[in-house]
Amino acid sequence: MIMSMIDISELRRSILVVVIEKDNLDRMEKADPITLESRPQGGMLPAPGYPHDFSILIAYEADDAALYAKAKAGGPELLQWLERGRVFKPGIDGKGEAFKVNT
Repeated sequence: MIMSMIDISELRRSILVVVIEKDNLDRMEKADPITLESRPQGGMLPAPGYPHDFSILIAYEADDAALYAKAKAGGPELLQWLERGRVFKPGIDGKGEAFKVNT
């Protein structure tokens, strides 16, 4: 799994990028979840620089070689590559389809 917090100062926006790889997916299929812990809790997750404009991008990538090459290069190219197949499906995607889990 690759995780990175990207703060875009010009836009005052933060994006948490999480890329799940094949071995992560195999574990998740066995009910072994991925947990991202904050740094104060002993984890690696930094606080977003712009918490009022914060997004999470979760992607899956089976091609580890391409993923790590793009991740090492960094920058907006990684985000563009991860979103290369993005499709918005009305009636499935979007705020109107979200739900709250009561805890």
